[in-house]
Amino acid sequence: MVQMIKTFVKCYKKKAKKMVGGKQKVYEYNQYLIPLKRTDNLQCKDGVLIIPEKYFKELFGVEDTWALKEYISKLKGYERNVGEYQREFKELEWKHGELSKSYKELLSKHTKANKKYRVDVSKIQELESENAELKRKLESVEAENKKLNKNYERELNKATILENELKPSKDKDFWTMLKSKISKKDLIAKEDE
Repeated sequence: MVQMIKTFVKCYKKKAKKMVGGKQKVYEYNQYLIPLKRTDNLQCKDGVLIIPEKYFKELFGVEDTWALKEYISKLKGYERNVGEYQREFKELEWKHGELSKSYKELLSKHTKANKKYRVDVSKIQELESENAELKRKLESVEAENKKLNKNYERELNKATILENELKPSKDKDFWTMLKSKISKKDLIAKEDE
């Protein structure tokens, strides 16, 4: 734990006599002393930092040593929190990497599926256009078939009529047959029109 030592600077005047140019001069200067106690537990040759109280708040944001001790303990707590946050950050980075991989895989699958979907849609459109063309052809074939069926029915009726006319009837005579033949030909001619 960080140890804070509070003490006061003691000042006194020191005089020194020197010979300058054959005359004796007395020089006076300030001597500073910072007293320490045995309870401060300092060893010989320990390095010491001295910060005047007037700069204390400016450096640490607090006004006295007790507040500084609290501040330092908070910093230690923050260091522990930083360690936890770093572990959590590494874990989140790993999760992010895994999610990025799965996202890229899903994106490639989506791209392939989307491409296949577009190909299938174009095939469906081609098949629909072919289906419409075949429907038109089927309708024209059906119309032609109806026309041919009508012609077939007409020709069949003509054939049965002609067969019946050509068969000699035992109970009919020649003139009656000729008369019915002429009237049937008129009926067939009217149907053709």
